[in-house]
Parts: sequence; structure tokens; C-alpha cells
Amino acid sequence: MIPINEQWVKQHVKHRSANGHKKSFGHVLVIAGSEGKAGASILCAKAALHSGCGMVTAMIPKEAVQVLLEQSPELMYLSPTLLTVEDLVKYDAIAIGPGLGFSDNAKLNLALILSHFNGPVVIDADALTLVADEMTLLKINHIVTPHPGEFSRLQGFEYDERNREGQALDFINQYPSVLVLKGAQTLVASASQGMMGNSTGNDGMATAGTGDVLTGIIVALCAQGYEPYNAAAIGVFMHGLAGDLAVKDISKASLVASDIIQYLGQIRLTD
Repeated sequence: MIPINEQWVKQHVKHRSANGHKKSFGHVLVIAGSEGKAGASILCAKAALHSGCGMVTAMIPKEAVQVLLEQSPELMYLSPTLLTVEDLVKYDAIAIGPGLGFSDNAKLNLALILSHFNGPVVIDADALTLVADEMTLLKINHIVTPHPGEFSRLQGFEYDERNREGQALDFINQYPSVLVLKGAQTLVASASQGMMGNSTGNDGMATAGTGDVLTGIIVALCAQGYEPYNAAAIGVFMHGLAGDLAVKDISKASLVASDIIQYLGQIRLTD
């Protein structure tokens, strides 16, 4: 299996254009958060903002807006609502799921996006539970990012750590999407481009919210024009590298998801 390492990443990154502007670096829509889980939306949106895209709009719960703007006034926001096809036109990439919950609106928005949005879509967390009943909607522009428990629900049978590569291979051969199977040495796989294993990251990152951060990183890369497989692979590398940089300064036990966002600023691979 090919490793996702610094050499591979350097061969596949797109360096920023000196003539670029906020629209040329892409507009991300983050649909995340619900009552009691608003923090997931903030983590995802902030991670996207700090991963190189030009603009981020977050559809988030009312309770999260004040905190969101206090931490990142650069972010735009929408109140949770039912989307239309016309609403989707302004965005280059969409992330849906972190802390989203399972409301009727969440289900309808997910179905609309999967059916009518032609750009990259990162499907994470609660949206993975919702999509488990709609697997036929998955397409090549969709990136699914399950942890082992979510992967079990997507497969419809128990996850086997000893056979994770085999189960990942079976999944991508059945569904035309990019799979990011999270865990130690996160796997990135698609039927057309094969399977890779990440070389960065540490056990301090096994803490709440780090997956939300990863989703924000990947969707920001998608908005900048990376095709989904490369966005996923570069995203998991950067996410793990930020975690590795963090534990040089703080203990693994004290590491939290927002630390990873802070240390993204030390990574210059895409400059």
C-alpha cells in the first residue's frame, strides 16, 4: 500500500497563485451542528477557513452564531433552513454532517445535495448515519469519512480491524465514492485510484472534534480545485501533521481538536 507521506504530498499539491483572490480559492458551505452539538459546526468551519479556501459559509444553529463570530469574524453564516437547487450554485464544495442531528430538514438537505450538487461533497458524522439508508446516491464526487463505528453502519455488518483494508476495498468496489476510513494510519481509497495509508498523526488526536476538523480541511482543499481523492489524501496528511506539531509543544493527553486548527498555520506545503 502506498504511504501518504511528505514526498507524495509535495508531488500533488497545487501552490497558491500570486494573482488569486477569494473567489478563485473557492467558497465552502458547511452544514453542521444542532442543539447541544454546536461546537462541531464551529470546529469544522474554522478548520476550513484555515485550510486555504477563500470563503466559508456555515449553516449553523442560532446558539452557535455568537461564539462563531467571536472566534472567527471572517466566517459567514446561515440559519438552518431547507435548501433549494438554486441555493447550491454559489458554492464550490460542501461539507455536511458534524453534529448535524437527524431532523427532517437534515435528511432533506442531504438528499438534495447528493442528488443535485455536482461539486465535491464531504459526508461526515451524523450525515453518514443518514446516508446509510441512501447508499445508491453516492457518486465519484462524494467523500465519506467514517470512523469504525460509522463504517459498520455503512457496510451493514461489523467492522473488522484485522481486515480493515479488505473491508475498505469491498466498499469502494461497491460504491463510487472516495472512502476515508479514520483511525491509526487512516486509509484513503477509491476504486479508480486505489488505496493509501496515512503516515502522520498520533494517539493524542483520539479526542472529540478531531474528525470535524478533518472534514473542514478536506472540504477546503476540494473548494480550491483538488479532485476528491487528492483532497482527501492531502487533507488527512495535513490533519495528522498538525497533530504531530502540536504534541511537540503540549502533551498528548491535553491535546484537543482546536489545537489542531491552531497548528495548521505552521504547515506551508500548499503555499
